[in-house]
Amino acid sequence: MKKHLILLVFSFLGYSVISNAQYFEDAYRFSNTNYSLGSTARMQSIAGAQIALGGDISSAVSNPAGLGFFNKSVFVVTPSLDFINADTEFGIVRGSGFESQGSEETFRNNFNFANIGTVINFGKGRFTDDKFKGGSLAISLSRNNSYHLNRTYEGANDYNSIIDNILQEAGNSSLDELSELGYAAYDQFLITPITDGYGSFVGGYPIQRENIAERGSHYQMNIAWGGNYDDIFYFGGGMGVQLLNYKRERAYEEFDFIDGMDSLNAIFIDDELTARGRGINFNVGAIFRPVPFLTVGASYTSPSFMTIDEESYLDLDAEWEAGTSYTETVDGETTTYDLGTIDPYQSALFVNKYRLRTPSKVGVGAALFVGKNGFLSGDLEFIDYSRASLNSNDFSTAQDNDDIENIYEPVMNVRVGGEYRFDSFRLRAGYAFFPDPVQDSSLQDRTNVTFGFGYRTVDYFVDFAVVSSMYQKQAVPYFIASDQPVATSDVQNTTVSVTFGLNF
Repeated sequence: MKKHLILLVFSFLGYSVISNAQYFEDAYRFSNTNYSLGSTARMQSIAGAQIALGGDISSAVSNPAGLGFFNKSVFVVTPSLDFINADTEFGIVRGSGFESQGSEETFRNNFNFANIGTVINFGKGRFTDDKFKGGSLAISLSRNNSYHLNRTYEGANDYNSIIDNILQEAGNSSLDELSELGYAAYDQFLITPITDGYGSFVGGYPIQRENIAERGSHYQMNIAWGGNYDDIFYFGGGMGVQLLNYKRERAYEEFDFIDGMDSLNAIFIDDELTARGRGINFNVGAIFRPVPFLTVGASYTSPSFMTIDEESYLDLDAEWEAGTSYTETVDGETTTYDLGTIDPYQSALFVNKYRLRTPSKVGVGAALFVGKNGFLSGDLEFIDYSRASLNSNDFSTAQDNDDIENIYEPVMNVRVGGEYRFDSFRLRAGYAFFPDPVQDSSLQDRTNVTFGFGYRTVDYFVDFAVVSSMYQKQAVPYFIASDQPVATSDVQNTTVSVTFGLNF
């Protein structure tokens, strides 16, 4: 596992990751869509390398020109099951080194539908003398992304606590100017005003534990059409309606404070974020067959214009020993508090609405056919994540838009795959590479290794696919000037999909 801290690039923001919304992260999270996730098992098993291929309902998203290859109508459904494993290592970054404090493994599975829909063919028949052979209309629902992931870490931090981050953030602010986390810490007597800013009588170094649970999905409803001119040139266009649902729950704890106050047993922070969005995009594409054994294709997907409603809250509970008291004098009046009986702090429900414009996508591909024995296919897809942008009437997005431009960079996604045919059976395999769009990132890029098989008849077909996706994801409980705690997860997501198709 790599032990470098890429999120130091974010540290100039000075935010507590637990308590503050960082919308530049959402801009990438909700822009990072992958049409192969919502493809049929046939296309999943060749890693989604389909821009120059046709005759599959997945073309409605990848390249609508591929719908022009249909010569009959079809109904398809693709149930899918994800097996998600995360091995998370927690430690402290000290200078150029990393002190590991241990690792934990978590597992989750998720049942979903990769796609469901129909293609209605309006062709003129195989034996027409017309140059224009007709076209096909696709109506489908496909998965753009899945957010299901559980991560857990625990380890001793001998250098700092989240209280140090709260003090760092509070500075010389008045009580009214404190962040929600800062005011929650004040309410729970973890920090207290002093002559010059804030201080804390807690002290000590804790064991830190956090569980991060993410849920949700990003689906797209597609309406697309593709036409066929003389079996040489195929063209098409479509519209996609975005349907987004995302939820993240973070449960953070600090306990067993070494060299600290024995009267503080633990700190519990629960932070929940829910986002629901809808939007629209458009795509166009073309496929050209210069010679019988070769097709080349190109597609363009416009930015998605999305509106996202967000709700969040934060709870903080400092668990003090029964009988622990704190005395303060304000304006000559002395008050003693019994800390063992104070109620946990519960924030109000924060509601925001913002608009997200995702980056556009440009894809090119080629497919080489080996007679009736099969084919090899490859795609290149260009996305510039620094072109995403945010806008809101509820809060200022200027800093987040600057962060998007400065932190993210263009990437080139690569997909290759092939199919071998014998009689009615098909064998398939593929590979895909998705670079990390964060500049100077040391995290492992996402790679997909895929394989599958299928059986086809005149009336129906069944395809099976396995996609093994590997990548890294990082989390920090808070940012601190030095000795930064960080948790890095090696994530492996194995997806098993089956497509059932009926020709009519």
